[in-house]
Amino acid sequence: MAATFVHAAKLIAARQAAVHFLVPLVSRETRAIFEEAVYAAGAGELPLSILFGHAREAIAACDVALVASGTATLETALARKPMVITYKMADLTYHLMKRMGYIPWVGLPNVIAGEFVVPEILQHEATPENLAQALLNSLNDPVVNRRLPERLEQIRQLLRRDTASRITDALLPWLQAA
Repeated sequence: MAATFVHAAKLIAARQAAVHFLVPLVSRETRAIFEEAVYAAGAGELPLSILFGHAREAIAACDVALVASGTATLETALARKPMVITYKMADLTYHLMKRMGYIPWVGLPNVIAGEFVVPEILQHEATPENLAQALLNSLNDPVVNRRLPERLEQIRQLLRRDTASRITDALLPWLQAA
């Protein structure tokens, strides 16, 4: 989705003063793909910093995140940061998954909350224009900025469990029987 993200960043930079994009990437290969997308889009002037790893630091520093990975959506929610979730997959896979229709959400924060807490822009709707608009809405909407951290904190609290005690309680009968 590198080209889509770069084009969305160009749209945001044209509409929002003083933006800076942080792009945490996991490998040289992903960096090469992203840099190629920047070059192909003629976006060399974009104010961006490419990071190797450092996703947590990028999340902590951001005002809003564009997230395209399942675990990263949860990590961003736990940091209580506004985000827009986006995914694109092979059309056949998408249609098969959509037909299953178990739940209406794909992003982990929304699945855990059981409702749309953060926007999800999927498949053919994941255009640079739609992503840019959703990110700007998340960034500039005072209602979202006031309510979202509270909702993300509720998700964070839902996931907090006394794991050590729960594991002990689950294993103790097995250990006593042995």
